[in-house]
Amino acid sequence: MMPRKTVGVVGRGYVGGAVAGGLAPISDVVVHDIAEPGSATIERVAGCDVVFVCVPTPAMPCGGADVSAVRSVIGALEHLASGAVVVIKSTVPPGTTEQLAVAYPRLAICCSPEFLRERSAAADFAAPARVIVGVPRGSAPQRHAPACELLRERFAGVPQLVMEATSAEMLKYASNAFFAVKVSFANELCELAQRLGIDWEPIRAALALDPRVGADHLQVPGPDGAPGYGGRCLPKDVSALLQLAEAAGGQLPVVASAAAANRKRRG
Repeated sequence: MMPRKTVGVVGRGYVGGAVAGGLAPISDVVVHDIAEPGSATIERVAGCDVVFVCVPTPAMPCGGADVSAVRSVIGALEHLASGAVVVIKSTVPPGTTEQLAVAYPRLAICCSPEFLRERSAAADFAAPARVIVGVPRGSAPQRHAPACELLRERFAGVPQLVMEATSAEMLKYASNAFFAVKVSFANELCELAQRLGIDWEPIRAALALDPRVGADHLQVPGPDGAPGYGGRCLPKDVSALLQLAEAAGGQLPVVASAAAANRKRRG
């Protein structure tokens, strides 16, 4: 077994809390959160072997993701932690990790997006389908090795996929956009079934048994008791993806339709 590492976590939301709790069995974890006066200082976190950045990236008025909190944390770490391995867990647009790696070269910056459900974050973190590590182009593998080793130890037997950071960032948006489309699809079919006097539940249960479909995001209404999708992630990430497509001169009509249908259902 590897020597026990020290792990810093910045932000104790549902992602940061899951990361801190999930890594505690194999590492010494310290958490810094500006909303918690009693939490560790950023200076103490900066001294850890690996630092996970788990701060919010809320939607801006234009629909894009506001990454200012991530940049602020990385900037603080740059002045405090020479050579630290910093793992961005926050959902950020493709290209963000690359840009930060250039702007703050003293830090070994990579990203490892999470695929958690807010209502079951701790359980989802503990049992991932795969572990993703995104590294900047041309970055030496040894710079990010401590993070990869830590995650490999914690999730022994789980596939670890190392890819370019932009691909890892895009994967997170692709995943949430797919779930948004799936929720909208399920709501449409449920509404049609109700019009025809058909019970949606046995249809949902049978669909879920097909491994090509899966059980998640077919429940109508959703876990919060309302139709469509809500929560913190899907609305803002779908919005950010649509803004990214528009900025790139493209369109995502399927995703845009799902978002429009959800706005109508949610009111």
